[in-house]
Amino acid sequence: MNNTDKIKEKNLAYGGQALIEGILMRGQDRYAFTVKQPDGLFYKEKNDYLSLGKKIKFFGLPFIRGVAGLFENLYLGMKVLNKSAEIAFPEEFKSKKEKKKNSEFANKLSMFFILLISILFALLIFNALPYISANLFRVNQNDNPVSFNIIAGLIRMLFFFIYLILVSLTKDVKRLFGYHGAEHMTIHTYESKEELILENVKKKTRLHPRCGTSFIFIVFLITIIVFPFFNLFFNTQSWYTNLINYGKLGKITQIIIHIVSHILVGMPIVAGISYELLKLSQKLQKNFIVKIFIAPGLFFQLFTTRKPDDIMIKAGILSLKMVLGLEDDQIKRAADDNLTNKLNLINAVFILPVYFLINIL
Repeated sequence: MNNTDKIKEKNLAYGGQALIEGILMRGQDRYAFTVKQPDGLFYKEKNDYLSLGKKIKFFGLPFIRGVAGLFENLYLGMKVLNKSAEIAFPEEFKSKKEKKKNSEFANKLSMFFILLISILFALLIFNALPYISANLFRVNQNDNPVSFNIIAGLIRMLFFFIYLILVSLTKDVKRLFGYHGAEHMTIHTYESKEELILENVKKKTRLHPRCGTSFIFIVFLITIIVFPFFNLFFNTQSWYTNLINYGKLGKITQIIIHIVSHILVGMPIVAGISYELLKLSQKLQKNFIVKIFIAPGLFFQLFTTRKPDDIMIKAGILSLKMVLGLEDDQIKRAADDNLTNKLNLINAVFILPVYFLINIL
């Protein structure tokens, strides 16, 4: 690997996530986040971080690292998202602070259940429902597995598009998408080797090929290729084919078997392949064929990002500078923001599936 390749690989190691009124940035060995407080100042925090792939070599192997990174990002993202909500809207968490005896255990337990509900919700909407809906087209999943999964894949993309349109109409999600755009623009500035200042960042595009939204599109595409093999495998199993003798109950059982196998076995395989393709597409993004391949993912980002205000951009700059070691995380910085927002815990739970879809999945 020459020096140019090493620089590119180093740049690929930096990324970020939108938070509630803030931005998280991650590097090779640390992460940092900035959140706008109600008093108009920025809360800043930086922590050392060693990825699972570096701790255990197995989890850093190609096709394995994508799955390991997915769960790592889910955990870290949920942890920081919860803290950002507490910082941005302390009034919502005042009662929790007053009950400090069992707060740590209660926080972890509630975090686990909220994360579980969000994942299950996403899997239901973008895995189970498309597969069930595909049966309405009267294409037999056993006789025509390729055609069936193409239909299910197209329905999956349609559901995702409709879901994005609906959630983007809410005020809180619009703010989240604004921070998402600021995160992309800040990363673009760093990758362009320009100084991380407001004027430079504002010139950049809010679309980024290495975004979680692009990852989702690749996942949808790979499911169309991978999932038919599950049909072919089950068709060789007598216990599975014999289920058709039980009429509608047997057919429903076959559908359930496919959905469960897709979630437990198929999605990790798809995630591993999709992650490698996403990294490859970033390295070859000037290639004409690759540009066509990543174009749909960039199109989806028109809906998952919004033009950020200066405060959002400042949060992205501060977070990335902390990760790069260029910003003191102990100094409070004025946000100069007169905007006020109210976010209750119900709304926070509502936007979690959106958060995971655009930032992590």
